[in-house]
Amino acid sequence: MSIDLTAANSLPPLSYKLFKIFARFEFALKMAGYAVMSKGKVEVAWDRFANSAPLGRSFFDHVRQLNICPTLLDAPPKADCIDNGQYGFQQHASPPESVQELFGAVRRVRNNLFHGGKYFDTDQRRDRLFVREAIAILLLAAEQHPEVNFFFEGRA
Repeated sequence: MSIDLTAANSLPPLSYKLFKIFARFEFALKMAGYAVMSKGKVEVAWDRFANSAPLGRSFFDHVRQLNICPTLLDAPPKADCIDNGQYGFQQHASPPESVQELFGAVRRVRNNLFHGGKYFDTDQRRDRLFVREAIAILLLAAEQHPEVNFFFEGRA
């Protein structure tokens, strides 16, 4: 039996890089203490990380100033949904107004890719921008947060 993987391989080119960076980033967050137990599961404390001293509002302002994620800031990814039994996306996504919401947008990029939401999407240019910008945000955050950087780079 043979399966044609053409459709499965149609994600944006940097998707695999984002998956690797995102996985390593979440590992670093857990190791740096940005995780909690909730209902018997480990959950990353993204908001606590976003609000931490090395980041916070100044990180959000810095990201805006650098203009490294204009698509995420101006036209963020939409959440997927089921409407009348049909899979799709919500009509609107509000632009991030805080560092917590910025990291929420980064997570949505990853979630939409990982959970299959981008296999029928027709705006491939936008998807490529989302992936590229999400990578840029994660790497900048890892660079600016010494403890997370320590674990992200494997120096533990």
